[in-house]
Amino acid sequence: MSGMQEGRASGAAARAAFAIACVALCLAAIGFGTSASAAGASTVSLREGVYTGAADPSQIAAFDATTGTHSTIAADYLPTNSGWSGMDGRDGSLRWLFAQGWTGTPYTLSLGVPIIPTNSAGDRLGTLARGATGAYNAYFVTLARTLVAAGESDAYLRLGWEFDGGWTAWNATTPTSEANFAAYFRQIVRAMRSVPGENFRFVWNPDAEAFTTQSYNVALAYPGKAYVNVIGLDAYDQAWVKPLTPVNAWNESTLPALVAGERFATGHGKPLAMDEWGTAIRSDGHGLGDDPLYVSDMIAWMRNPANHVLYEAYFDFDGRGTNSAITDGRFPNSLAAFRTGFKRTDVRTAAVRTEAGGVNTVWFILAAVVITGGMGLYWRRRVRGNARIDWASRRISPPAEDIVGTPVREWAEQTRC
Repeated sequence: MSGMQEGRASGAAARAAFAIACVALCLAAIGFGTSASAAGASTVSLREGVYTGAADPSQIAAFDATTGTHSTIAADYLPTNSGWSGMDGRDGSLRWLFAQGWTGTPYTLSLGVPIIPTNSAGDRLGTLARGATGAYNAYFVTLARTLVAAGESDAYLRLGWEFDGGWTAWNATTPTSEANFAAYFRQIVRAMRSVPGENFRFVWNPDAEAFTTQSYNVALAYPGKAYVNVIGLDAYDQAWVKPLTPVNAWNESTLPALVAGERFATGHGKPLAMDEWGTAIRSDGHGLGDDPLYVSDMIAWMRNPANHVLYEAYFDFDGRGTNSAITDGRFPNSLAAFRTGFKRTDVRTAAVRTEAGGVNTVWFILAAVVITGGMGLYWRRRVRGNARIDWASRRISPPAEDIVGTPVREWAEQTRC
């Protein structure tokens, strides 16, 4: 081979090495970008919503003005302690909620439906086992007619929300009660779908933590994909980890529950809804208080299209033992994060954080190693190529070896910039 030919071969190899280094940089940038932007700089059509109190559209407008959001979902609840007649709307019992509240407004309702109401004394007026037989179907036919007449035929109906918790009259916390809950859910859906004009979306809505509670199999309460339109999650900024810090709460409690819930929904071909979420000051000390990390990461997680979140409804209300109203002045840093999070036009995924609040730097390390090696090889080849041109008659160089790059390892789904 002549010196000129060797020089050309060496130059080609050097250019290949340089190209590989550039590709490595691009891959590293893309890989790191995946932790910062799951879908590039695109906007996700996550529907925004809020609960601000019962039947009060004006408060939603005030919430939007304060937070810079554009709510299209209004969260509310049917009465839990007014018996069957107070729940199903017979004899105009729900006029205060619809005719004097939501009817005629531009909002789509996300409505909590108590499937076992109580009376004013707190006595349960039914059981899951009887509901599973269809004994209460007539009440839900009446409710469906009430909703259609009120112009709420397209409402999201959260039947027996948070059934995994012992605080509800319809709690399903044993395998038997879960099976009854699932059967009862199917009875309700069939009954309400029988009403002309309905276009309801039925939401199966446990707490997010139900998916990570080892002693509980939430799947036993699932009624089947034919009866569910959306899988809802409730995920407040509260945890029982030690030490109780925002980073630990997110890494060890909130994020694993969200991921598990999303995987369940994906496995059943259903979108998610974040039906209740919010910062929390709890009387028992297990709330994280003014926690902008939670707010930023929740918004990023919900807006990531890979998580298939259809809508969200922030719980802007102070209830019994828990304060979550982000607009009440107790959460200034969280409110700032809320405004910023929903103003962003890019989409970030929320990831396991380090204690410093950053992401792992392995992408940069990998990029630095590959780029440094590639550039070194480039210059080495270039120098050798020049040497071969000058000393072709004195040495014979072996052909350049192929350079095989180590494949870039795919990150876990949940990463954050």
